[in-house]
Amino acid sequence: MKTVKKASLATTRAAMLCATVAAPFVTGPAGAVDAFTSEVEAITLSSGGLAEIRRAARIDGTETLAIDVPLEQVDDILKSLVVRDPSGTVGGLTLDGLSPVEETFRRLPFQPDTMGSLPELAASLQGIPVRASSGGRTVEGTVLGVGSEQRGTGDDATTERTLSLMTETGQVEVLRLGTDTVFEILDAAMRDKLREAAAVSGRGRMDDVRRISIALQGDGARDVSISYVVPAPVWKTAYRLVSQEGGAARLQAWAVIENATGEDWRDVAVTLSSGAPVTLAQRLHQRYWHERPQVPVTAGSTTPPRIDNAAGMDAEVAADAMGGAARQRRALTMAPAPAAAMEHAFAAPTGAAATQEGQTSASYRLPFPVALKAGQTLSLPFIDAEVPAEQVSVFQPERGEIHPVAALFLENRTEASLPPGILTVYDQRDGYVGDAQLAGVPGGESRMVSFAADRKVEITTQTDPRETVGRIAVADGVLRATSVSRLTTTYAIKGATDAPRTVIVEHPRRDGWQIASDALASSTPTHHRLRATVEAGGTAEIKITAERSRIDSFALVDADAEALFNWAGATTDAQTAAKLTELAELRRNAVRAQLDMQEIEEAVARTAGDQERIRDNLAAAPGDSALAKRYLAMLEKTEDEIAALATRRAAAETRYRTLQDEVRDFIRTF
Repeated sequence: MKTVKKASLATTRAAMLCATVAAPFVTGPAGAVDAFTSEVEAITLSSGGLAEIRRAARIDGTETLAIDVPLEQVDDILKSLVVRDPSGTVGGLTLDGLSPVEETFRRLPFQPDTMGSLPELAASLQGIPVRASSGGRTVEGTVLGVGSEQRGTGDDATTERTLSLMTETGQVEVLRLGTDTVFEILDAAMRDKLREAAAVSGRGRMDDVRRISIALQGDGARDVSISYVVPAPVWKTAYRLVSQEGGAARLQAWAVIENATGEDWRDVAVTLSSGAPVTLAQRLHQRYWHERPQVPVTAGSTTPPRIDNAAGMDAEVAADAMGGAARQRRALTMAPAPAAAMEHAFAAPTGAAATQEGQTSASYRLPFPVALKAGQTLSLPFIDAEVPAEQVSVFQPERGEIHPVAALFLENRTEASLPPGILTVYDQRDGYVGDAQLAGVPGGESRMVSFAADRKVEITTQTDPRETVGRIAVADGVLRATSVSRLTTTYAIKGATDAPRTVIVEHPRRDGWQIASDALASSTPTHHRLRATVEAGGTAEIKITAERSRIDSFALVDADAEALFNWAGATTDAQTAAKLTELAELRRNAVRAQLDMQEIEEAVARTAGDQERIRDNLAAAPGDSALAKRYLAMLEKTEDEIAALATRRAAAETRYRTLQDEVRDFIRTF
């Protein structure tokens, strides 16, 4: 017979199934056996808000491990459970569904509230053989039903329930059901169902817990373990840092962890894992019913298949493309830094955390087991090291202030990534000087942590924007002018009077701009870092020049004379300048000819208007009058003027077309 054991809780870093899946599938024991109480053995807390828990047990032969877990953790356990059995196989796990009471009573003739009343239970067992005794009388047979009989009147009225049975000889007997009734179900299968229903109904009153049973098959005694990942509070890092002489600092990291597993930790191996894991959740314990669409009956033809218009990838090529070697992990132990001989030094931790650097995260295993009651919070040091730390004054122009901020340029030489966290800064002599936020720092990299305003230093900013034409080229009738935008920024630094300063200006990066500065020390994805040393009471100046080139294209046939003269004066090539000047003169002459032609046309329009007015007056005057003769003379004069203007217009048009042809011919041969 199988036994059920409850595994102890622990954490594991690698998720590998060491047991093979057994066939046929093992569903667990027929009878439930209580599991013994277990404790947390090891746990890994992730900065992604998850806990990897490991439970271990020693089993013998074929057994079933059982764990009781909160209902809200079931989905994550179904997603992440890993079983390790060195010489056995795993059949699978079983647990109650979301509504075990409803599922159980769906196939039974009675409901949970029916089991509390003998008459109602008996009535629901119609057709089931039973034996009942009451009032010194015993009857046996198949249940026909339970009836009610009213006795007495008024306040003395009572209702009696009577059980009707059919005996084996076909007789119908009736038995009054009283408080002394003994009711025995003779059908063994129905007795088992009733017993199971009572157990399920009792567990249903604690519907926030599920028992997970894991079937294991094997021979002999052996140690097995299971691990899974469930939500947990995010562990936090709080740093303490004391600056020292000679460009160094004592850095100590404290972890803040919380026991939210619901059970006490007794000698638990705790590992802290940093990084930014992708965390997902899925409701695997929820039932989903697929909605099948109704398909109409069709006959005769089918739609043609989709055209295959892409080449297939060779399987071996695809496999090679998806391959890749995993980076080997290395384990290291950080030795605690020696205690500094100063007033504000802090004590070294009891032991050093064993650190393991992974491909995407670092883990820190605490050097001693942790005892922590459920719901309690624990803070303890896990990193203690001396690191290079240069004190600088950092100026950030986008802050809109004239004072820089005091900062420490920290270099991580611990050979392990430092997790992000808040940092409290102490000075060797002055004590607390400020707080800072430390981003995650991979091993060997540097970060600046700003902790206070440096009001003894002032920095002013001045910008000088300029734009010049660097090069002009003409090809195929198109002029291409290369313009250079230049922005020179000057940072004037007034140093502190009591001590020298190392000033770092974080100049914002601009996409597409090339920068040049003698003070450039390094760059980040968002800023250029400019460095200067300022003596006590001294001044300094930092300059940085940013340039960007732009090419503008213009069709020469559309360019006016003024623009051509400007480009001729801007180019450094004498031959190009001469040609642009000549083209500008041609364009100017053509424009003048066009203006002359427009003036003639305006004169023709005015003369035609006068002529029309004279004709109207002539028509109104008497035929032989002096006024008519006068209007007739004026009409003849306007006719002569219009003829002369037409001649001038024809000549102006010819000259304009000739000059336009000269411009086009010149552009073609430029």
